[in-house]
Amino acid sequence: MRHFVGFLSGLILGPVLLLVTGWAFAHLRGLHAVGLSALQGTGPVAVAGLVGVGLLVALVAVPPRLTPMLPFAASLVLGGVSALALVRMHLLERLPVLPGTEGALTLLPLGVFLPLALVLAAPLFVGARWVREDDEGVGEEEYFEGLYGEDDDGPSRSTSTRSEPLTAHHEPRHRLED
Repeated sequence: MRHFVGFLSGLILGPVLLLVTGWAFAHLRGLHAVGLSALQGTGPVAVAGLVGVGLLVALVAVPPRLTPMLPFAASLVLGGVSALALVRMHLLERLPVLPGTEGALTLLPLGVFLPLALVLAAPLFVGARWVREDDEGVGEEEYFEGLYGEDDDGPSRSTSTRSEPLTAHHEPRHRLED
């Protein structure tokens, strides 16, 4: 179930990455046309948007316990839209106008999102990300602990799996010294 939910989340994440990056590009290009740098005016907001995209990609691609379907679905969206921009750009121009659409339509035919799509597709090939390890479950050593019995040669052997009652002898851990 976590793979299915991750895949659906990735289908939402792909367009979000595309639109935020397109918005930041259009914003920074507008600042450059006026003659301002990225650190003047509202440029830091666009830079913060790009930093947010980078952090989001890192948080999706790196953690080993996250399903690999989330970054893979985002990779499919970014790679598919990039390929569509090269083959049938007129179809993308029919999309509704949202903030960032103009910048994304400028970046898509340039292939800017292809390296990002490759980075997001890489976790799919890491085998450890497909299996969830339960920390609460019984470990391998605990599972096999009582499976094989030991030969009792006499009272010299003591095992921790015997069901004999133990005598409790309690002493205080700390003594108050006067």
